[in-house]
Amino acid sequence: MRYNSPVLVIHGGAGSWKNMERDRALKALRESLERGYREFRTGSSLEAVVEAIASMEDSGVFNAGRGSVKNAEGGVEMDAGLMHGKTMSVGSVASIRARNPIRRAYEVLKQGRHVLMVRTVWEETEEGDSSRDGDTVGAVALDEQGNLSAGTSTGGIRGKLPGRVGDSPIPGAGFYATARVAVSCTGIGELILKLLPAKEIDMLRAMGYPLEESVRAVMGKFTETFGKDNLGLIALDHQGYASASFNTGAMPRGIMWNGGEKVFFDEVDQL
Repeated sequence: MRYNSPVLVIHGGAGSWKNMERDRALKALRESLERGYREFRTGSSLEAVVEAIASMEDSGVFNAGRGSVKNAEGGVEMDAGLMHGKTMSVGSVASIRARNPIRRAYEVLKQGRHVLMVRTVWEETEEGDSSRDGDTVGAVALDEQGNLSAGTSTGGIRGKLPGRVGDSPIPGAGFYATARVAVSCTGIGELILKLLPAKEIDMLRAMGYPLEESVRAVMGKFTETFGKDNLGLIALDHQGYASASFNTGAMPRGIMWNGGEKVFFDEVDQL
């Protein structure tokens, strides 16, 4: 479906969500949309993505930021990544401790010298307390100047080995943005790293395939290769077309555009 810009699309992670978690998740999504969309007044799609993800990190509802799960040694290690489509600027952080990893990724992007920084301690943060396991939060945005941006943030997999890094901070895997399309993925990182679904959607879009068809093709290929319960994604193109797909039980997500707002929980392939 096509939406009037500016457009902001977010997700709270694909997985086996329980119905009892619906209200908390949808409330957190609405707050994220409102915080992120305000950035369009003075900022770009990049700032909208950062603020929307920071809101989900702050909520404690999702496995990111304040809600990050613990690793095998009882510690918290978080990953995040961010990309601006027009300039293809990227900033990523991995295995860090920070209240808002997405803001640290934004710092890396703005500095411009490096793409990915790995650091065990960046700043003090609260201990993880989310009941979610292995999810990623993410956002994609299109501003009135036609700029696309994408980002992700995650606490990783519960009980993971210290130092494990999944797809979330890797461009083309957990997120990707060009002048054509912006994508944010969620699911099993080890599998996402093998097929790079975010990059594949951009490649199909570059070949002239419509966004919805590109998303369906990538999801179909991923599910055929690895089975179900391992991937969800949101995508937005330069024309304002938005799409979402997942092969898990649910993927809380939402969209705000110049004219309205919608949030979803487990409804299949709606945005």
